[in-house]
Amino acid sequence: MLGALSGVGGMAFLFSEMIKYQAEDQVQSTLDGKVNAIASVTEAAETLAYGLGISATTLHERQAQFPDTYRELTLQLFERRPEFVVGLGVGQRENGLIVDQPWLFPYYWVASSENPTDSDQTIRYEDFADDTGEFYPESDRYKDYFLPQRTVWTEPYAQGNSQLLTYYFQLLSSDGRWLGTTLVDIDNRYLSNLLDNAVFRDMGHFILLTRSGKVVADPSNAENNLKTYEEIADLKDLWPDIDLSEQIGFLEGETGYWAYAQVPEHDWFVFGYVPYAAVFNRIALITTAAIALMVALLSIAIALAIRNLNRRLRPVLNQCNQLAETDSGLLAQWDRQDDLNQLSLAFFNMLERLNLNAETIRRHEQKIEKESLHSDQVSEQFEDLNQLLSQEAGQQQALVHDVQTLTERVIRGLESIDIQLDSLNTLGRSLDIEIKRLPAHSAETLSLLEQQVETLQNALEVGQPTHQIESLAAQIIKNVLTLRAHDQRWSLLDRLHHQTSNIAQAGQVASEESRNVVESVRSIEQMLTKIEQISTKLVRRSQSVSK
Repeated sequence: MLGALSGVGGMAFLFSEMIKYQAEDQVQSTLDGKVNAIASVTEAAETLAYGLGISATTLHERQAQFPDTYRELTLQLFERRPEFVVGLGVGQRENGLIVDQPWLFPYYWVASSENPTDSDQTIRYEDFADDTGEFYPESDRYKDYFLPQRTVWTEPYAQGNSQLLTYYFQLLSSDGRWLGTTLVDIDNRYLSNLLDNAVFRDMGHFILLTRSGKVVADPSNAENNLKTYEEIADLKDLWPDIDLSEQIGFLEGETGYWAYAQVPEHDWFVFGYVPYAAVFNRIALITTAAIALMVALLSIAIALAIRNLNRRLRPVLNQCNQLAETDSGLLAQWDRQDDLNQLSLAFFNMLERLNLNAETIRRHEQKIEKESLHSDQVSEQFEDLNQLLSQEAGQQQALVHDVQTLTERVIRGLESIDIQLDSLNTLGRSLDIEIKRLPAHSAETLSLLEQQVETLQNALEVGQPTHQIESLAAQIIKNVLTLRAHDQRWSLLDRLHHQTSNIAQAGQVASEESRNVVESVRSIEQMLTKIEQISTKLVRRSQSVSK
């Protein structure tokens, strides 16, 4: 609720500042309108005085030397005067306008009435140059405003029941010689009527002051008895802070705002007073209504929230009661506390337990951290072992591949040996057959030799031709040589037969051993394949464990 009130207060402050600036702009705009109205009045009065002065100077330049001429001129202009002008006159210096007459001061004015705008006011005439009444060369007016030869507005002064303002305009000839002075009197009640309006939201008032602080017009005071700013409440304290060298200004007093603006080409200032109530009453009303509505809504919301909170707190309090029954220290203080204090006691008790549990958790975390560090070290060692196993597995796989290659080469070599042994066996058997056939061949050769000998013997006995006998002898010799060769090769054939028998036996043994080697190699190959599968599974398991 305090936060909401602060928010509403902040928004009210912002709105008040916005309205303050709006009020300042509106007051300044209204003030400018009043300044223009006052300026139009003074300008009309100055124009009338200037017209009378120019007309009188023109008559003087044209050698008009009759007093009635100047009185008639003054009367005609006065009859066409603005409604706020109550007096008009022209006074010459000694022998100024009329050379043959030392003094001349025709003056027309209207009698004072309750309504300064009444057009049926009676015009009156007075000649201040005669011996009746005021003789103007001897008056303070002549000394203060004629002789100084300057154009000026007087400060307010009392004239019967009214206060008047007078404008003096100096008459100069074409050669710059002072001829006299015209004057215009205006009733400040007209100025008061111009200023008699509210400044802002039907509140506040305007005051017309001179630079010295004298009151020119004050609509708030009907009798206009105020003389200076010192008799105006709240303005007395602000006057030292007012910088009249500035044409406009805005100040904050104790009871309201003061704005001022200078009347152009005058030492008059229009002041506008706006009470704080005119600016902030509406904000205060809106803020009060908003706060009341907010308090009502927040009260309802808080009541519903408390009701909802009580409904939600009841299960918590029940659990707290059960907790208090299990804690003797808490139970001793439980019955002397209200619901919130019971909840607070239970909360801080649980907080203490949580702190103890947190301490226990912290110790366990330290142990877990140590174990984690140890497990990291083990993991690193296992990773190294895994890498070593991977390397060994790779080497084993390379070795298995080499063994398989060598086995294939051995198998191919053994297969070629089998083929060669088969060929050797076949050759041995062929040699054995040929060796067995050699005795039969030698017998045939011997038998043929015997037949050839017998034939040769018969040929010799018969006495056949010599070339046939030589041919038979050559054949016999050839067969004899063949028998001798067979006889010489017999020992070699025996040894060859013995060697071929050994070779055949050795080939059979080598064949059997090669078959055994092949079977051993194949069993080794199967074992290496199993070893490779086992190492591959081991590597995969080590990699999965390391992940």
